[in-house]
Amino acid sequence: MQKMQLKMSRMVTITLFLLSVGICLFHLFITMSTSISVMQSRVIHLFSLMLVWYLYKVQKEQSPKKNLLNWVLLLVVLVIGIYYLFQTTPDVIREKGIWGITKLDMVFGLLLIILILETSRQAIGLALPIIALVFLAYAVFGPHLPNIIAHRGYDLEYITSYVGWTIEGIYGTPIGAAVSFVVLYIIFGELLDKFGAGKFFIDIAYALTGKMRGGPAEASVLSSALMGSINGSAVANVVTTGTFTIPLMKKVGYSSEYAGAVEAVASTGGQILPPVMGAAAFVMADMTGIAYSTIIIAALIPGILYYLSLGAAVYFEAGRLGIKPEDNSKLLNAKRIFKEGYFHLLPMVVLIICLLGFGFSASYSALFAIGSILLIGFVRTIKNERRLPLKELKTVCLHAAKSSVPVSIACASAGIVIGIVSMTGLGVRFAQIVFHLANGNIFLMLVMTMVACIILGMGLPSTAAYVIAATVAAPALLQADIGILASNLFVFYFAIISFITPPVAMAAYAASGISGSDSMKTGVKAFKLGIAGFIIPFLFVYYPGLLVVGTSFGQTLYASIVAILAVLLMAASFEGWCGIYLKSYQRIGLFVIAGMLIFPNSITDILGIALSVVAFILIAVQTKRQHNQQDIDRIPK
Repeated sequence: MQKMQLKMSRMVTITLFLLSVGICLFHLFITMSTSISVMQSRVIHLFSLMLVWYLYKVQKEQSPKKNLLNWVLLLVVLVIGIYYLFQTTPDVIREKGIWGITKLDMVFGLLLIILILETSRQAIGLALPIIALVFLAYAVFGPHLPNIIAHRGYDLEYITSYVGWTIEGIYGTPIGAAVSFVVLYIIFGELLDKFGAGKFFIDIAYALTGKMRGGPAEASVLSSALMGSINGSAVANVVTTGTFTIPLMKKVGYSSEYAGAVEAVASTGGQILPPVMGAAAFVMADMTGIAYSTIIIAALIPGILYYLSLGAAVYFEAGRLGIKPEDNSKLLNAKRIFKEGYFHLLPMVVLIICLLGFGFSASYSALFAIGSILLIGFVRTIKNERRLPLKELKTVCLHAAKSSVPVSIACASAGIVIGIVSMTGLGVRFAQIVFHLANGNIFLMLVMTMVACIILGMGLPSTAAYVIAATVAAPALLQADIGILASNLFVFYFAIISFITPPVAMAAYAASGISGSDSMKTGVKAFKLGIAGFIIPFLFVYYPGLLVVGTSFGQTLYASIVAILAVLLMAASFEGWCGIYLKSYQRIGLFVIAGMLIFPNSITDILGIALSVVAFILIAVQTKRQHNQQDIDRIPK
């Protein structure tokens, strides 16, 4: 019996490895070839990753009895996958479009929806399946709901056909983005990390910021920004960089809650900072039809502002606590680290040149970036270790396939929601409700949309959070004549910021596990620490120059100056220190000035900028006086 189990375990391991390699090669192949239809490529992608998930479940579970369900689900995935593969050829799909789906198609469509919800529950948690079920119930019971959200209602066959057999539902835009871009960039990130880029980013960040006040916290900010360009996942970023930065922050004097909050906010920002902004940004490109290169150009200044506000808040907190810079003897040498590891930046340079210099698509750019990493990795491994990096490539394939599962399952589940919203017209209805409640006031519409996005995004992976928020909330902003790029970036920001917004602040809770702090207190701290980041989406809606695209240099420069002043004032107001300890009235004053700068009005802008300059001059004068007095006090009597 034991020999049989060992043999079975070995077979599962080999199958898992071969499937993982196949998934990576498949996504590289379809980037260069159009020989497989769109629908079939999405079917292969989804079912192969679900097979990976249940193979891992089978491998992990030791008890044969408990493993029975995993084997059953694995078999169900295989059967449904084979059926869909043969029923989604171009000719068969064309026939279904004319004659409708068969009874057997309906059965398999229902089984697929149930399978997606169950796999989503296992891989992501309960939040997304519950949301999907609520929307499915909305499609069925629409005629019995209040008039404001009621619709004519749809039967089970129509819902199954729309959601399970068209590219408007499960196989819709989110899965399309996962097939075209997301897996490629996950492979890219895994290759970077496996060949040492992760450690290089952390080391260089600590070396560059160590001499600053509160250096370890600033290192957390910088390293999380750099690591975000690898993985684009807030929680993964927390776990990767937090194990290094959180203990260091606690060691120099930050509380456990604050250390966890800094890491959570910094890691969340990795998803909004170019050049790789996480899976949600690729989905945005696919949903809006805007080139990914345009999105990363537009997101650059807002992303920098986010980290500027966080870096300033951390610096001010270090000053408030009296934390001094690190001893030079403990610091790493930035010049030496860069000299030894500069090649880790070359794939990022290749990616940026391909995207912005040559104007290649995101998928083609990823191919060149992956090629550059493989070239560097092979050359260095052969030169330094006299071997081929086969072990690293094996790990990359396994990790890339496993990491792709939650993203793709989230995309499939979000596809159910998109299908229902599209089928019932809920997005248009929501836009009308928001427009009516706001009575045409743009600021009120933005606030209501912000709240809706944060609520819709709570507890969800970033991709699903953006997709659902964009489907439901973005039409309201478009109806208010806010551009499609600004509207989607606004929704994108607040769907991501839900990761640090209590009561379900996933990044903060992950960080609290490392810091040993209370999860809710860490979440509240993260919310306060990231509050300056909450004004950035309002700023780029009111000041389009921040998005660069379609604006002049003068507009961008002016908008950047206003935004920098606003986020610095907000950070100083909330931290209560800016060279000197700020009294309550001073903190309120800085907050009011920051508020004046948010809205584009020539009078409030001029007044806000003037008051900002005056405030900083007064603070600088008071700081200098305080330092002079301290110097006098040190003179022996």
